[in-house]
Amino acid sequence: MRLHALLASWCVLRAAIAQTTTDDTDPPAPTPTGVDSFANVTVYQPDDSATQLTYARTENLPNNTVLAAWNDPSQAADSIAVFRSTNSGFSWYSFGNATSSEPGRKLLQPSLLYVNQSFGGDSGVVLLAVNAVDDKSTNIEVYASYDQGESFELASEVVSAGPVGANSSTAVSNPFLLLQNNAVTMYYSTQQDPQHSQKIVQQTTADDFDSWDTAIDVVASQFHDDRPGMSTVAKLPNGQYVIAFEYGLLNSTTKAYSYPVYYKISPSAENAGTERTRQLVVDTGAQPYGAPFVTWTPLGGVNGTIVLSDSRSNSVFINQALGEGTWREVKTTAGRASAREVRVPNNDDTKLRFAGGAEYGQQSPSQILVTMMDFQKALAALEPRE
Repeated sequence: MRLHALLASWCVLRAAIAQTTTDDTDPPAPTPTGVDSFANVTVYQPDDSATQLTYARTENLPNNTVLAAWNDPSQAADSIAVFRSTNSGFSWYSFGNATSSEPGRKLLQPSLLYVNQSFGGDSGVVLLAVNAVDDKSTNIEVYASYDQGESFELASEVVSAGPVGANSSTAVSNPFLLLQNNAVTMYYSTQQDPQHSQKIVQQTTADDFDSWDTAIDVVASQFHDDRPGMSTVAKLPNGQYVIAFEYGLLNSTTKAYSYPVYYKISPSAENAGTERTRQLVVDTGAQPYGAPFVTWTPLGGVNGTIVLSDSRSNSVFINQALGEGTWREVKTTAGRASAREVRVPNNDDTKLRFAGGAEYGQQSPSQILVTMMDFQKALAALEPRE
């Protein structure tokens, strides 16, 4: 009886194998195997050797695809270019652009966001927020792409304000987009409030891309001359958010501003105004400075690791206690850059991707460069905590 049972099972197995070999079905999708490390790959080099490129920003799309945009003074006044990589950032090519509906406005300070869920009846939409600037105004605008970043159309003008100028200006600047809890939140700096030289606010939309809630304060100092700005935000595994920004502090003697990096930890992406403001303190004594970019990676233990890049250091600064306590400094292979971005690629949590252009405070020519760092290896090389 046992022999007959074995023979019967074998026949069933052979039939199943034959059936699967004749079915016209797609093979299973390959499992991502990660990406190789590389240093300072050129995304774009301008024809004019005197052009200074800044404010590089990227976004992850499916299938190892990455988009990039940046500030380019030599670009057409009413347009911003979008480049694309289909191999996780190792090589790039010109792909699309957004054009202002108001001729003569320069599109600056880009923020890219891939909305990889259904939102307002659409899904798989690429958003591009910019500061559209002319001689008379600054305007936070959002453009939407329904073809993975090849073409963009104006979706909304979130806020319109005064022109760029001195402290008496009422300008807005530096938009940053975050997808959170089935909503899109826009953070930006504003000088519209006469009680503050500058503050950071946010507006949220949960229905579509052209209807935004009223602006709510995120960082607003009790001292008029303080100028917090250049905010970026990342979600933590406990559901809280880390909001990083430069904190413009006026020297009463020299009348010059310095821009140390501060941050907030908030249970809400939309109501962080009452959370305490914390200066970022590093174990090596380093002082992160200017236009930070913050992200989170699952590497580094149960809390993962908060990673912050500033504007004048090769290093990144990390925290593995959900933003509490002292931060640690980690050297990187990426060059220094003003408002340098750091992101985790979609297909390899062991890596960090950096994007940057000109160095902070330098007027020398520049290009847009991307570096992929083996962050797992860098963490393993750190001295253990006592």
